[in-house]
Amino acid sequence: MISKADISNKANVYSWGVKIDFIISSQGGFSDVNDASFSMLWNHDLILTLEPRTIHPHLTDSGSKGFRLIINATHTASEAENVGARVAYSLLDFCIQMGWGVELSWPDSPLPCRVIDRTAGARITAQCFATSINHSNVSAFAIALEKSFSHYDQIPYSLLLSMELFAASHFEGNHRSKLIMIMSSLEALATQNDITDQLGTTIKDLKAVIDKSTIQDDRLKNSLRGQLDGLKRESVRSAIKRLLNDCNIDKDDIDFVDNAYSARSKIVHEGRRVPELSALNSRLENIVRSVYKHFSS
Repeated sequence: MISKADISNKANVYSWGVKIDFIISSQGGFSDVNDASFSMLWNHDLILTLEPRTIHPHLTDSGSKGFRLIINATHTASEAENVGARVAYSLLDFCIQMGWGVELSWPDSPLPCRVIDRTAGARITAQCFATSINHSNVSAFAIALEKSFSHYDQIPYSLLLSMELFAASHFEGNHRSKLIMIMSSLEALATQNDITDQLGTTIKDLKAVIDKSTIQDDRLKNSLRGQLDGLKRESVRSAIKRLLNDCNIDKDDIDFVDNAYSARSKIVHEGRRVPELSALNSRLENIVRSVYKHFSS
C-alpha cells in the first residue's frame, strides 16, 4: 500500500499530479468550506486537495463559486491523465446527482484536467478577466423596437424560435454548449424540402429489398423502412446550405458554416473534442446576424 506521506515527500518518485478547475453554479456549493485549501479524506492511495479559485466577478456576483481539485501523485504522466479523467467523471456524476450546475475549465485541452510535473521549479502565473459591454440608452431601444415591429404582420414561429436560441447562446460560458445552440438557431430556420420527386422509385425499390431480405427481426425491418422514409426530405445540412445561399451569404462563409456543422456533429453524435471553439463561435455569430438582417430586409 502506498503511503500518503511518501507521496507528499518523494516528488522524485511520485512525480506527476493533476488538477481540475471547475465552477459550481449558485444552486450548489459546499456548506463547510471557507477560503482555505484542505485535504479531503477518501479511500484511495492518492492525496486529494480542494482549494478555492478566483473566477470572473460576474460569475461570483451571480452566486457561482470557483474551485480546484489537486490529485497527487503518480509515477507517470499518462497515469496522472487517467486519474484526472476519472476524478472529473466522479465530480460530474456527483453534481448531476445533486442537481448542481457545474462547468469544467476545458477550453482546448484534450482532457478536463491538467497534468502537473511535481519536480518542476516554481513558476510565475497570472490570471485576468475581461468583459465586452455594449450598453444602449432607452430611446435607442424604443427606436429599434419601432423599426423591427414593422418588419412583419405575422412573425414566423421558426424565426422567433431561431432568434431566441441565438440570443440565449450568449448566456453560455461553455463554448461547446454555445456552438450547439448557435447551430440549432440555424436549424430552426432551415426547412427541409421534400425531394420525393427527385428520388423516383428509389425508396419503393429499397423497401422491397428489405422486405425480401433474410432479416428475421420485424422491429429491425420496420426501423430500416422508417429510415428510408426519412430520405424523402433533404438533409438538415443541405437545408442550411440552401438557407444561407438564399440569404446571399458568400461561399466562404457557407463553407465555414458547413465545417461548424461538422464540428457540432462530432461533439453531439461522436463525443469528440473540437479545439479553438471560441474563434469558431465568434465568426459563426456574425454569419447568423447576417441571416437575420436578410430576414428583416
